[in-house]
Amino acid sequence: MMRAMSKESLARVVCCALPLLAGGCVVMTPSPVLSAVELASTAATHAASLAPSSPANAVTHGYDRFPAVCIEFNRALAIADFVPALQAELVAQKVESRVYETVMPGECRYSLHYSGDVRWGRRLFSDAYAPYLAGANLELRDGGRLLASASYTPSLLGQDRWASTRSKLAPAVRVMVHGNVEGRAP
Repeated sequence: MMRAMSKESLARVVCCALPLLAGGCVVMTPSPVLSAVELASTAATHAASLAPSSPANAVTHGYDRFPAVCIEFNRALAIADFVPALQAELVAQKVESRVYETVMPGECRYSLHYSGDVRWGRRLFSDAYAPYLAGANLELRDGGRLLASASYTPSLLGQDRWASTRSKLAPAVRVMVHGNVEGRAP
């Protein structure tokens, strides 16, 4: 013998069975607590993506602070703002720079060589793919002698993927300019 269902019980059964029968997705409003947790985690992830990175694989040898450097242009690195970001950070560290492509000018004692890894991805809430800097290596040379090298490597979870190129390069540039692994003025 079947027992009669209350209206509330029947509504629960229909609400639970409807997504299974429809085969589509159902949009449900989560609790305010879940919304707050989601918002907090999104904010934390965004803040972490904008945080400055730290230099990786930094190696330095003793050398005097240099007033100017020539940057060897690398056509293989397809990030439009790489060299401008590098030069902006050098200016912030009070080092003049100029770019050369094939032959280093004779008046340049110090040269900066770079390479990088470019990846493509989609920003949050965007359908368009865009390139981003996924890694970079910088080397400072005096003639043919290596004075310093440092790298940018993404954070463990890749939250800094969409951080600015300059903020990614800044710690490695500071290593080059200050001549120590910490990237701090002596």
